[in-house]
Amino acid sequence: MTEENSSVFFLTKNNLRDVIKDIFDEEFQKLETKLTKKSKILTRDDAAKLIGVCPNTISEYIKSGRLTNRGLGRKVLILESDLEGVKPGRYTHYPNNN
Repeated sequence: MTEENSSVFFLTKNNLRDVIKDIFDEEFQKLETKLTKKSKILTRDDAAKLIGVCPNTISEYIKSGRLTNRGLGRKVLILESDLEGVKPGRYTHYPNNN
């Protein structure tokens, strides 16, 4: 029988409460930082370049509900923070011009 490297921790009720509180405080701080950060407003072209897709893909993302158009009328404006959870799908990608 082989012995694995594993640790056993015994926690009291108070220790467990402190551990949970520390984790909650850390996650809350991350969320608060994200929510209070000012987000840039991007045009459709700028948003497309930022995530490496063509501008028509941004329009498709808006039509499908993956992104929200913050502009009025025909003007497409995207918050940079809205792009954080968007991963390019099956559409054409911009070539990397770096």
